[in-house]
Amino acid sequence: MNGIEIITNRHEYVTKKIVALADYITAQHAAHILSLKLGRPIRVDYIHKIPGIRSVKLNATSTLYHKADIEAAYVRQKQKV
Repeated sequence: MNGIEIITNRHEYVTKKIVALADYITAQHAAHILSLKLGRPIRVDYIHKIPGIRSVKLNATSTLYHKADIEAAYVRQKQKV
């Protein structure tokens, strides 16, 4: 099985769930997918700011993002003043 067990501790309850890693991608890959989809560059550091994207934090520095959420996301282009 290609999965990882996620343990969350919220509101005094500890929950465990197993998520399939095949459904998650890195921020670099997510930025590349959005750049191709939208036809303009999307910065890697912007990926974590997009609302509604499910993510899994692997450790203090690594986060994976749900691929289907990234593919469905839309980022408006900044208006020039």
